[in-house]
Amino acid sequence: MSESLRKELEILRVLSEHNEPIGSTLIRRELMKRGFFLSERTVRYHLQLLEARGLVRGFGKKGRKITPEGLSELSKSLAYQRIGFIVTKFLSMAYSVTYDPEVDYGKVVANVFMIDKRFKDKIFDVVHKLSENNLLTAPYIKVMDEGEEYGELSVPEGKVALFTVCNLTVDGILMHSGIPLFFKYGGLVQVLDRKPLRFVEMVSYDGTTIPPLEIFVYRKMTSIRSVLNVGSGMIPASLREIPAQARDETESILSGLRRKGWGGILAFGKPNENLLGVPVGLDRFYLCMVGGLVPGAVLMEEGAHVDTFAPHCLIPVDDMRRVEEYV
Repeated sequence: MSESLRKELEILRVLSEHNEPIGSTLIRRELMKRGFFLSERTVRYHLQLLEARGLVRGFGKKGRKITPEGLSELSKSLAYQRIGFIVTKFLSMAYSVTYDPEVDYGKVVANVFMIDKRFKDKIFDVVHKLSENNLLTAPYIKVMDEGEEYGELSVPEGKVALFTVCNLTVDGILMHSGIPLFFKYGGLVQVLDRKPLRFVEMVSYDGTTIPPLEIFVYRKMTSIRSVLNVGSGMIPASLREIPAQARDETESILSGLRRKGWGGILAFGKPNENLLGVPVGLDRFYLCMVGGLVPGAVLMEEGAHVDTFAPHCLIPVDDMRRVEEYV
């Protein structure tokens, strides 16, 4: 791969992480973080080439935005070029969270599930049970019927859309509190008698080109319904590694969220101690969170066809309703 093509793919990657048009100054700044030290003139030159090929679109002084053709070109880039893209995307979305637990206001990262309409009543049963069993990240959801629109999303005929709060929102809350964290692994956790026992399958976030938990959900390796019914089974979960010095503050923030009805924390480790069978780095501890794909995975286990977009977008929490309001 030529150096010029690598630069253009990285520019497309930066553009793909923003919903609105951005200018060459911001693009240059993001490229510097990734090891590409280009002048604004060079960035503009490559943007002109990409626009001529229809991969980006100009919006005057607002900047440029990636096109569907550009997204397709990016997705076809060599796999090794895309390693690390997942972590970058997740961190970008987490950093964009503006939700403040103290005032219960701001934007959260949302997962979206498109589900067969005949399973609509089952959706409410599932989210209630997940919430009761501490397997739902936040006590907020949004449900839309076929034909309804929200932002750029339109619900197709014969479908209903379920919005849930992604656990990237918790990452964002921690990050904005000054707590650094590292995305380590996504995998399957064995649960026995309603207690997490160990990871039985794992994929490193740094070594994959697709979200790790999707692998296990779409291969139908989960048994979340069994966990809800009898307390034992396999749950998709992810590990974050956090410096030991930040443990007390992390615990305080998570406790505050729990008091407001938040959940999804499967296990909370201690400094320098393995968690669920996974070794931790020196002077760090693990935070294990239930995967955001869980609501869709349960419905798939029930036989529903589910199209999952996780994470999908940032939305104001005010546009969602508490789970208990759906009866």
